[in-house]
Amino acid sequence: MTLVSISGACSRAGKTAAAVSLLQAAPPGAASAVKFTTTDDVFERCPRGTTCVVCDIDVPFRIVEEPAVLREPGTDTARLGEAGAARVVWAIAQQSAVLRAWAAVKDRLAGAELVIMEGSTIVTVARPDLQVFVVHPWLSPERWKPTSAACVAAADLVVINRRVSDVRPPSAEVLDALRACGPRATVTVADVTRPAEEWAPSVAGHLRPSGPRAAGAGVRA
Repeated sequence: MTLVSISGACSRAGKTAAAVSLLQAAPPGAASAVKFTTTDDVFERCPRGTTCVVCDIDVPFRIVEEPAVLREPGTDTARLGEAGAARVVWAIAQQSAVLRAWAAVKDRLAGAELVIMEGSTIVTVARPDLQVFVVHPWLSPERWKPTSAACVAAADLVVINRRVSDVRPPSAEVLDALRACGPRATVTVADVTRPAEEWAPSVAGHLRPSGPRAAGAGVRA
């Protein structure tokens, strides 16, 4: 199985948009998709301001495969399915159950040759073949996820996600924070809603049957 991971500095950085773009770059039906959501072991407060199926999980982890849930209009999982994923799996796990949840996901994806996964905490556990990290161009690094530094350092591609119609430069604060993480890959400014061949040609090349099957360091876009 070739596993391509998309992680991000924060919510709304563009992780799902990047995953959709990569799914569309793969041959129709060739890739499965995973959304891996990690929540606190002890529920205190939903960051979105309301109790939900993610934060207030009453079991160590849950694997969601029900079509009615995954295809709910406007959700990330629906977008992954609409992008052409042969199968969509949504894992919701407490921090202490990430390992067990990932094992359950792998069992469900047995036989899959290509998997595109959205999630940040899971990266160090899943050890993907290719890693893409997506950053908001202006959101303060003080609001980045704790996993961001490690993800940036290990990423094959770091993308500051800016709409093609927006000419404003990324903030100096964001650029400085990325440099401090010591990325091994070039940091590029691009619109991840565009075709992957435009913003991540080297990554997109791994999604085709004729492309190389193993990741190499320093993927450029």
